[in-house]
Formats: sequence, C-alpha cells, structure tokens
Amino acid sequence: MRIDTITSASAPASLHQPAASPSSQDFAEALRRGMSGLADIQAAADRAAQSIAVGDLAQLHSAIIAMQKASLALEFAVAVRNNIVNGVQELLRTQA
Repeated sequence: MRIDTITSASAPASLHQPAASPSSQDFAEALRRGMSGLADIQAAADRAAQSIAVGDLAQLHSAIIAMQKASLALEFAVAVRNNIVNGVQELLRTQA
C-alpha cells in the first residue's frame, strides 16, 4: 500500500473565505415585503367589511374569513416587532 506525502499544510482555499452572511438589505427587503403583504390583507378585509356594510350578505363567510386573516396577520406582525425589540434590547444590555 502506497501513501502519498502531503505537500502543503494549508487548508483548502474555500476554508479561508469568510462565510456568506445575509445582508441588512435582505432583512429590510423581507420586512418591506411582509408589511406590504399585511397592508394587502388589511385592504381585502376592509373591502369585505364595506361590502357587508352595504348589505351584500351573499359573501358573509368569506368576509369573516378575510377579517380573521387580517387579525391574525396583524397579531403576527406585532409579535415579530416585539421579538425584534426584545432582541435589540438584549444586545444593548450585553454591550453595557
């Protein structure tokens, strides 16, 4: 059995490159898309509520579903915001 000698003691070049990290622009874009989606869901719920207010009861169930979707989306957005605020506060505490 033949064993070849190692000619270089350095690690492969791929290990020397810094790991690709997501940029703050990606995070900002994700937040922007999320807020845009939230606005669309809220607008759909508003249109559904207006149609019920003018007496169009034929789509009552879909209007209630749209309003519940808007409510859940808003609750989720508030939870995300609260977690971001808590994370920033924790970072500030560790730096002090």
